[in-house]
Amino acid sequence: MSELKKIKRALVSVSDKSGLERIALGLKKLNIEIISSGGTGKFLRERGITYTPIDKVTGNPEAFGGRMKTLSFQIGSALLFRRNNSKDILEANELGIEPIDLVICNLYPFDQVVQKGGELDELVENIDIGGPTMIRAAAKNFESVCTCTNPGQYDLLLECLENSSGNTDLALRKNFSMEAFRCTAAYDGLIANVLEKEFNADNRTLTLAAKKSNSLRYGENPHQRGWVYQDHTGEGLAHAKPIQGKPMSYNNLLDADAALRCTSDLNSLVTNSQNSVVTVVKHLNPCGAALASDPLDALKLAWDGDPISAFGSIICFNRPVQKDVAEWLNKKFVEVIIAPEFSVEALDIFAGKKNLRLLKSNMLSSERSETMVRSISGGWVVQNEDLGKDIEFQSMSKREFPKENLNLAQFGIFVGKHLRSNAIALVKEMDSGLALIGAGMGNPNRLISLHQAADKAKENGHESLADAVLISDAFFPFKDTVEAAHNAGVRNIVQPGGSIRDEEVIACADDLDISLAFTGRRHFRH
Repeated sequence: MSELKKIKRALVSVSDKSGLERIALGLKKLNIEIISSGGTGKFLRERGITYTPIDKVTGNPEAFGGRMKTLSFQIGSALLFRRNNSKDILEANELGIEPIDLVICNLYPFDQVVQKGGELDELVENIDIGGPTMIRAAAKNFESVCTCTNPGQYDLLLECLENSSGNTDLALRKNFSMEAFRCTAAYDGLIANVLEKEFNADNRTLTLAAKKSNSLRYGENPHQRGWVYQDHTGEGLAHAKPIQGKPMSYNNLLDADAALRCTSDLNSLVTNSQNSVVTVVKHLNPCGAALASDPLDALKLAWDGDPISAFGSIICFNRPVQKDVAEWLNKKFVEVIIAPEFSVEALDIFAGKKNLRLLKSNMLSSERSETMVRSISGGWVVQNEDLGKDIEFQSMSKREFPKENLNLAQFGIFVGKHLRSNAIALVKEMDSGLALIGAGMGNPNRLISLHQAADKAKENGHESLADAVLISDAFFPFKDTVEAAHNAGVRNIVQPGGSIRDEEVIACADDLDISLAFTGRRHFRH
């Protein structure tokens, strides 16, 4: 059987009309009959491109407001019967079925309706039925039928047709068939995900509706391959707009995402007087974070949280980057800067650092509902993102937790929940704002993290920690953590509580005259 298949009839039905006139004229030039309907037919008619209305093939009119057009025995048979099967050929002749050799189809814009927040009725009307049916039928019969599912394939299709006298080759049909099944799988996956949320249904099957954005130079290490996939939301780091610099690496993307998430959380704390947030991230951990009156003050406070680790870091701003910030950073080495906007003056300054990546991204919504997926051998573990804002601060010690430190405590909890467990964050109110002054994270026990945080704070010039607040991402299993905090000079502690030794820990805080507040909520990040 020849790998080349002559295209005589093409069924064209597209929602995205980009490139449609060009591909239709290309088909007509090769004397290929076009079958079409609805909006696609109207588009062709207005441009003087002749086509066969689909009802001439099906024998049935469009019905139910366009819900019924292409679904029919005639269309399905024309796509599915096997051209190399004598019985199928005989049966097609007896039934008066003429083959359709090419399907050009893309689907109703369900994803666009989701992005603009469409109501359920509009979502339902944008669930394509005929399109996926045609695409899957043609893709299944790739031995004889070619399936084209997006305008990005038009050039390759026309090149193949023009160079082979109106034929397609098997390699092209296989390639396009695979893309077709990916297309319908992603489409159905997106619909399932959206309707699960709309109907508040139990997620019994994990469907990842994502498309590959680009290939990375390599993965976490040079011997690994890596890719970026985008979801349907149009938001988040995967959709951030590159402004300048060399391509992002796998590790850059993970660090940048950590910076964006932490900054977005802290963004919910902004006030009229303190409205600028900056987070400095290294190896997935915030090594600096601050909330201040303007971006430059916040940047300086965040940088001072760990000036050594800030070298080669990723920095995220919740406010536009202006000239003063660019001038200050121009003397530093950082890998990536993320912000909602960059002024012209700032871009002019950064232009001298050709490798510096600049990404434009808005903050993530505090109301977002995001599914977090991580691989384990043989499968995945899935959870909702930790977006919890602690609202319970129950003072457990005789010495009351200072009410004036509640905002500082919330700041510290947001930073602490982005540190890898076991995590300890030391935060302090400075003259110009709130800042992370020391952090310990990723250790097998909490004492090591506490010592690291205290040592870092003192290394940064904070000799006294009496005015600082110590935040723990999980409960203290023993009183030794309180004793170590006291030895470091800490007077105020916030932790979730929930240990079987809580009473022992509280008693120790009382003996050492430390204020101890429980939040009732753990924030592990493994």
